[in-house]
Amino acid sequence: MHTTSLPSSPVASRTACRKTGIFFRLLDSGILLGASVSILTLQSWRWLDLRFAGAFIAFLLPWLWLASLVILHILRFRPPTDLSPDSAWRLNRMLLLPSAFIALVLLLNTVTFYHLKMVLHGRMPWYMPMSLPVLVVMILWFIARPDYAVSAGAAAARTPSPPWHSINYKRYDFIAMTFMALIFLWIFHGMFLTNPPPPGMDADIAVVLGAGTGPGDTCGYTLRQRVLEGVALFKAHRAKRLLLTGRAPRGKTNPYKNEPLAMLKLTLAQGVPEKALIVDYHGNNTRYSAYNTAALVKAGHWHKVIAVSSDYHLPRTSLAFRQLGVHVWTVAARRGIWQETNPWAVVRELVGYPVYWLDQNYHRPGRIP
Repeated sequence: MHTTSLPSSPVASRTACRKTGIFFRLLDSGILLGASVSILTLQSWRWLDLRFAGAFIAFLLPWLWLASLVILHILRFRPPTDLSPDSAWRLNRMLLLPSAFIALVLLLNTVTFYHLKMVLHGRMPWYMPMSLPVLVVMILWFIARPDYAVSAGAAAARTPSPPWHSINYKRYDFIAMTFMALIFLWIFHGMFLTNPPPPGMDADIAVVLGAGTGPGDTCGYTLRQRVLEGVALFKAHRAKRLLLTGRAPRGKTNPYKNEPLAMLKLTLAQGVPEKALIVDYHGNNTRYSAYNTAALVKAGHWHKVIAVSSDYHLPRTSLAFRQLGVHVWTVAARRGIWQETNPWAVVRELVGYPVYWLDQNYHRPGRIP
């Protein structure tokens, strides 16, 4: 009869776990926490694109995966003492099947992204989809052999010895898990939280923040999303005028990487009259744009201001305006062909927000026109 090679004693179980130690426990906890927060906040589409599988599978698979992870963790804390290590191993393998499907989808998402990037000759909004770093984490988790966790726990639980080291969490494990939980909560809730204006409100001005230009000094993917969202607000009579603010490294008349000029051309092409537009060529960063807008708002005695940017950028944008005494409603630009989030943008905002919050002089402009 076929038998599976498993740690068969408490000593062997603990020895097997020490090969992974805290690295495995943090991976294990991080995957559960990340899956829980992203799925419960309905944000899993940011790293997992299941549209190709149909609406039913796109809804069901993330929840099925989360349920399997929760059961795995319950079994690790309460090992099935009535099962042999071999049977427990088979149970664990079955519970890992949804994880294997998720990893396969992440691989397909990554291949699809780079195929599309090749077809579009590199004209994609970023260099890497969020599916790729998540896939790497999943692969590391599988390499650490999560399939042994329940089975080795079952073997260890048959004696009065301490449970398997992998489920015997230490104090620093809970500190790390709390920190990870807060990070995931911020990423999948706070970072993408918007504050849209109330229905029927006609804002005095909608500020469209700049981003990188594309080939031919036209609006890049992200910048085009933001401009089109601002245009939609204007055409829906949600904003009386638009402020296009961005960076013009070689002056306002030079088109080289001139974000406001690219924004202006696209806005005019969308049928917005020039008299409804204000162009700020000195919005070199978020803080500069906030300063320049605050000066205009004060001069125009305006009170209703909307900020338009990518959703991950809105918390820092709102903070910069709030620090200058300007309340803004925020609208996220989500007009695109690729749903997944840019991992570099998430990391940048994770660093940028606390820097802006702790140091109000960071990126503070000097004397500008």
